[in-house]
Amino acid sequence: MAIAKNTICLWYDKDAEAAARFYAETFPDSAVGAIHRAPTISPPAKRATC
Repeated sequence: MAIAKNTICLWYDKDAEAAARFYAETFPDSAVGAIHRAPTISPPAKRATC
């Protein structure tokens, strides 16, 4: 039986890492994976999205 595996991508203007860690602690068998930070000088339209 295959177990569903989801990858969640969150975008926050502030406290993103704390929010991701909160969600990982809330859901069993969850973890925070790679963390990608957008350059602070780039305009929002130029930032990468998930």
